[in-house]
Amino acid sequence: MASRVSIQPPQKKLAWMNSMALGRAAYQPTNVEHWANMVTHGLFVLPAIYGAVVMVMASRSDMHQLAATIYGAGLAGLFSVSTFFHIVFYLGYYKKLKEVLHRSDRAMIYVFIATSYTPWLLLRPLPQDSWTFHLRWGIWVLAVVGILYQQLFHERFKMLETAFYLIIGILPSLAVMDMEDHSGLDELKLGGAIYVLGVIFFKLDGRIPLAHAIWHLFVVLAAFIHYYAVLTYLILPPEVGTSTLDVHSIDECDVSVPECSLV
Repeated sequence: MASRVSIQPPQKKLAWMNSMALGRAAYQPTNVEHWANMVTHGLFVLPAIYGAVVMVMASRSDMHQLAATIYGAGLAGLFSVSTFFHIVFYLGYYKKLKEVLHRSDRAMIYVFIATSYTPWLLLRPLPQDSWTFHLRWGIWVLAVVGILYQQLFHERFKMLETAFYLIIGILPSLAVMDMEDHSGLDELKLGGAIYVLGVIFFKLDGRIPLAHAIWHLFVVLAAFIHYYAVLTYLILPPEVGTSTLDVHSIDECDVSVPECSLV
């Protein structure tokens, strides 16, 4: 009597990477990459919103609150738009919505860069005789120019687009280095270096598995470092002590100065 042989359908192997995109075509992630892209930013939407609320609540003046609101909106917006785009991209049902969100995702990078520098440029004095003084509004002009370029030449001249991301991301740091107060500069430089390293993976879709998700993780780490710097050195009030007051005694302290009123 012949033995029965159970024939099982071949098991699909998990695909960790597809072939590189050609020309102007966009890279098509595998299912594994889709999920990695959704999760690596989706997990941080609520923490970003919470962090934004904490920063606004901790603000000690209207200007600090304005800076915190702009920064927090950019942070939460970056993770939200990115996650929404990757979800719609994975579902594959809404072609027009996916196109709109893809453009929005790219545009949000420029907005996020501008919002990340805004607290530094608003809350710390800049030398008025220096070109860096004009970056308070210039950073937003650069962001708008970048968005217009990205909308007009979407998925074209990709290396030029990446170069523009780097230029607009690095240029305002020169203004921060031009300030007299350098507290927080180390964190700003460290976060910036992590962003720049992450851009390498941003351009490696189809060359290494999960490249875009790795880029997301670089963004998360750099954003956390910059958030810590903004909250610690710009938003929260400085510790009050003799080292923070340029006075010889309490009697010499001007009560109109906020730090003196706390003594």
